[in-house]
Amino acid sequence: MRRRLVTLLATGALFATAAAGAQDLGDRFKAFVDQVNGDDSTSAARQLPESEVVSGLKAALADGASAAVTQLGRSDGFWGDEARRIALPGWMDSAAGMLRQAGYGERLDGLQLHMNRAAEQATAEAGPILRETINAMSVTDALAVLRGSDTAATEYLRDHAGEALADKFEPIVARTTAQSQAASAYRALTSRAKPMLSFVPGMDLNLDDYVTRQALDGLFAVIGEQERAIRENPAERGTALLKKVFSATSS
Repeated sequence: MRRRLVTLLATGALFATAAAGAQDLGDRFKAFVDQVNGDDSTSAARQLPESEVVSGLKAALADGASAAVTQLGRSDGFWGDEARRIALPGWMDSAAGMLRQAGYGERLDGLQLHMNRAAEQATAEAGPILRETINAMSVTDALAVLRGSDTAATEYLRDHAGEALADKFEPIVARTTAQSQAASAYRALTSRAKPMLSFVPGMDLNLDDYVTRQALDGLFAVIGEQERAIRENPAERGTALLKKVFSATSS
């Protein structure tokens, strides 16, 4: 039976938002605006001390990152969100129809559920690393983020915290997936099939590495969506402060 499944896997491979109450990135901007609001946004912006602009940005980023962690790092944060749900590894997903016809549907569903539960548990631990990264931003970095692309802050966090987050996530993912018999079967089968599968481009044979990367992609996607929405339409997400901050840093 196992040999049959290996053959099926190899053949298939070869042919083959936000949570209720979660505080988004705009909430902190909205709170901060009360401290600096004025009739003339541009004039007020130019009077903002650089340190105040930077501290306001950091606080907003910290709360935005916290909102993403809250949204995804809970039960059903990934599994219950169709846009964020982690799919089976690409080659297995492609062969899923064939595998289900062969009677492996329950195992596939169990594996996917454990993958998403692992991502949720890992993401719940991301907060301290993200906060530390934000707190360590220099004035130069913060101002560059303010002047940058519509996901400059998200890219900064990924560049500076991504590796530490991956190191944090992977053992959590490994512990969680180890509890799944389906995941254990997956590892045994891919180990046997590796000689046939390893030469196929884009093959994801390391389950824990795959789930870790997918969890990070989901986390930064949520942070990026929030940042992009603020930059594109600050009128709905804390406009007064944003106009002042961007005006102050672009002059």
